[in-house]
Amino acid sequence: MDAFAEFTHVLKAAGLTPGRIIADGRIHRCPAKDEGAGKKSGWYLLHVDGIPAGAYGDWRTGEHHTWRARQDARLDPAEYAKNRAAIARQKAQRQAQQEAQHQKAQRNAWHYWRQAMPASPEHPYLQKKQIGVHGIRQWKGALHLPLRDTQGVLWNLQTITAEGVKRFLPGGRKRGLYLAIGGAIDEVLCVAEGYATAASIHEATGYPVACAFDCGNLQPVALSLREKYPDARIVICADDDKETEQRIGKNPGLDAARQAAAAVGGIVITPNFAGTGNTDSTSEGAAQ
Repeated sequence: MDAFAEFTHVLKAAGLTPGRIIADGRIHRCPAKDEGAGKKSGWYLLHVDGIPAGAYGDWRTGEHHTWRARQDARLDPAEYAKNRAAIARQKAQRQAQQEAQHQKAQRNAWHYWRQAMPASPEHPYLQKKQIGVHGIRQWKGALHLPLRDTQGVLWNLQTITAEGVKRFLPGGRKRGLYLAIGGAIDEVLCVAEGYATAASIHEATGYPVACAFDCGNLQPVALSLREKYPDARIVICADDDKETEQRIGKNPGLDAARQAAAAVGGIVITPNFAGTGNTDSTSEGAAQ
């Protein structure tokens, strides 16, 4: 298998569909797994000078990987140094482009946030979920949810339409960012995936809740909060993806919650909707 075929196979296995591979050492965007038409959150870069090598990832999740063509022979020192230098250049280029995208999205987030108004409790999504307004805003019929760091700095927005369609700003930062619901942290701090779950937990318990927006962000958010609140009892409120588990044998929501709890010495709670068919967040006990 030549380098192009090998790299294409790796990209497809990661859910990326770039079409024709361009090997110029620059970053090229492409559709990622489960992405809507016209979207290009995936990316790759490839160079074929010397030992073919590259990198690829998904801007939405922050996931990224490096790749190098398989070689039967041991690299001599000159080839090794050249290959390492190429990888370093790729990493620097990727980081610079990602930072530029983050800054652009942050400017847009501030623009939209300033012109948005406090969300109406009568918004169809809030009514459907039977939850209240917890510091979120609304503009042109869409709810605007802020993604902030532990210092309260706004970096990104999630929009939710009346029909429940959710979007983040293109190229925006998400890892480790959250929406804080509730007052000051006392002893217990909950972390949940989506806004509806987070708001429901706060309204039912009175505990402060951090909305992490998806299961992949549970651990980064939990780690950020553990650093800021070292004495808090962190409770990860899992989405129990039973239907997904039945299809593919994996439960992303529950698995991610357990990993997050283990990373910060927290506990996991899972939903108990006996007979309802629901799957979103009875304590499972302390994570080890």
